[in-house]
Amino acid sequence: MSGVGRCYDNARIESFFATLKKEKLYQMDTGTMTKAEVKSVVYRYIHYYNLRRIYSTNDGWPPAVYRRMYFE
Repeated sequence: MSGVGRCYDNARIESFFATLKKEKLYQMDTGTMTKAEVKSVVYRYIHYYNLRRIYSTNDGWPPAVYRRMYFE
């Protein structure tokens, strides 16, 4: 793909992390939470992001549902 330090190499995951921070982590006081609690919050958000969130692309289907429909 590209060399080290190229921003377009990991643009999708950077976009996801930006969304995670804006929609979930910046809304909470994570400084007072334990590491296990933060991991739990992130895990639940990833589950929500992949299975329940409505998208403007993919005809509104979440990524996991859209993939399942595509391969059937």
